[in-house]
Amino acid sequence: MSVHNITKSPLILVTGATGFIGQHLCRFLLTKGSKIRGVCRNSKFFADETPEIEWVQIPEIGPETNWSEALDGVEYVVHLAALAHQMGIKADGRTAEFMRTNALGTHRLAEAIAKTEHISRLLFLSSIGAVKSFSEEVVSEQTQCQPDTEYGQSKLAAETVIKTVLNKSKSDWTIIRPVLVYGPGNPGNMARLLKLVKIGLPLPLGSIENRRSFVFVGNLVDAVTKALTHPSASRKTFLVSDGEDVSTPQLIRILSEQAGLPARLIPLPVEMLKLLGKAGDTLERILGIPTGMDSYSIDRLIGSLTVDSTAIINELGWFPPYTLAEGLKVTFRDQET
Repeated sequence: MSVHNITKSPLILVTGATGFIGQHLCRFLLTKGSKIRGVCRNSKFFADETPEIEWVQIPEIGPETNWSEALDGVEYVVHLAALAHQMGIKADGRTAEFMRTNALGTHRLAEAIAKTEHISRLLFLSSIGAVKSFSEEVVSEQTQCQPDTEYGQSKLAAETVIKTVLNKSKSDWTIIRPVLVYGPGNPGNMARLLKLVKIGLPLPLGSIENRRSFVFVGNLVDAVTKALTHPSASRKTFLVSDGEDVSTPQLIRILSEQAGLPARLIPLPVEMLKLLGKAGDTLERILGIPTGMDSYSIDRLIGSLTVDSTAIINELGWFPPYTLAEGLKVTFRDQET
C-alpha cells in the first residue's frame, strides 16, 4: 500500500469515524502516525474501545450542530458522516431527512470551518449518486449531475454548499465521489452477494450484460489520505474506483473463485428479474419483510455504471494499491472469520 506522509502530525477530525469507511480510514491514518479526533454519538464507549483516538461526542449532525469543540485545534477535516442510502422502499419519501443531515448538516459544518483560521482543508466524501445511479456512458468529473435518488440529491446539495461557503474563506476543500464501496464489514448488496456465494446457492443472474465500477475500501482510504493534503487537490472533485469494470456475472465468478466454489449462475431473463423485484417490493410494503430482491437491489444488479477515475491518477499521482481481485479476496476472507 502506498504511504502518504502527513507532515508534523496535524490533528485530523474525522466525522463518521465509527462507520464502515470511517473505521478503515482511522486505522489507516493511525498507521501513518496521524493524530485523529473522531466524532461519535457515544464518546465513552469508543474512548474505551479505541483510546488511541480522541473522541468528541456529537449526538446529531444537522443545521443546529455545535462544532466548536470538535474543530478546536484541527488542521484537516474529513467529513464522512451522513444519513446513508436506504435499501428498497425504506428510502422513499425521506427527502427532508436526507437534506437535514447530508445537506444542512454539511452546510453547518462548512460555516463553522469558514469561521476558523486554522483549518487548511475540508475533504468531503460525496457519492457517485450525486451524479447518477445508472449510465450506459462512462461517467467522469465532467458529466452533468442528474441525481435520481433523494440520497444523491442531498449529496449534490452538500457539495454545492461546501463550494459556496468555503470559496469565500481561507479554508480549502476537496470532494471525492466513490462508486460502490466494498471491503471487510461492508453493508448492502455486496455483503448479500458474498453470503449467497458462500452458501453456494444458484443465482438467477447469468443473463445480465452490464458493466459496473467498484472501489475497495483500502483503495478509497488511500485516495482520501492522498487528496487530504495534496496541493493539486485544492478545490477539485474526483471520482474514485478500482479502475476495473466488470459485469455482475463476472463479479460472482471472481467471488466464487475466492470461495473455492463453482459459480452457480442461472440465465434467468432480465425481465423476470424485474418482476421478482416488484414482488419483493410488495412483500416489503405489505408484510414489512425485506427480501433483498426488491426493485432497488435488482436495478443495481442489472444496471450499468462505470466511471473514468483517471483524473485523480493524473493530477495527484495516486494509483489503487489493490486490484479488484485482491480487494474481493480480502473482503471474502473477512466473511469467513
